[in-house]
Amino acid sequence: MVIILCANPFPHSSQGFYATNNPFQTSGPKGRIESKMIGNNRIFMRIDLPGVEQGNVTVTIDDSKRGVLIKAEEQSRNKNVSSLRSYETHVTLGYHCSEISTIDNPQVTDGVLRLFISTTHLNIYGVPCSADEDIHGRLVLDEPDDPNMAYEYGTLPDGSAYLRLDMPGVPKDDFTTDVVDKGSVKVTGHAPAVSHDSSGRSYSADAGMLCDPGVRISYLDDELERYAENGVMRLIIRDPSSLIP
Repeated sequence: MVIILCANPFPHSSQGFYATNNPFQTSGPKGRIESKMIGNNRIFMRIDLPGVEQGNVTVTIDDSKRGVLIKAEEQSRNKNVSSLRSYETHVTLGYHCSEISTIDNPQVTDGVLRLFISTTHLNIYGVPCSADEDIHGRLVLDEPDDPNMAYEYGTLPDGSAYLRLDMPGVPKDDFTTDVVDKGSVKVTGHAPAVSHDSSGRSYSADAGMLCDPGVRISYLDDELERYAENGVMRLIIRDPSSLIP
């Protein structure tokens, strides 16, 4: 019998997600991307790339000078991770009166990329754009949010149960895992505000439910391995016999 550990896709509300991009977020700014104007011609941008660390991301201005292309590769030092993710994300200016001149100081911490975009004001058909035509600081993510990307579950070759939970922005020492009633694992984390973030974000997941409702989990705390890195928590239950039909 193959047993798969599942994350609850609606851990907080029967009405749906608090944030459409991550089913575990409980507070803070919603969405993979946040942007704001810093001064007259500079935009701050935050974008979630869970699993990615500094040195594994490239950011370039596209040919139109109105968009930014972000490519990144997930990294993991956990030997049990056999499949790593690649990201290719395109972000465009949400207004037509400017073009991008430079990208400054891209930094990745705990699976979150932050950078500054400098813009140049344009004349349209020889007429300067009016300031009220601009939606200052707005950036548009050219792809829909997919909450199913925030978790992965399955079994390892030795039969152990495996679960990945994305909580971008949470430092590795700020995750908490508690084994609660019937072996369910509650995972929480807080991502502090960094740089020009509007605020921090909090996450909570009940990660101990099984796909098969006829199966319950019974295991000791020391049979649960926890591994946090780059805004991602991975859980492994090592003892297959601890999964009892």
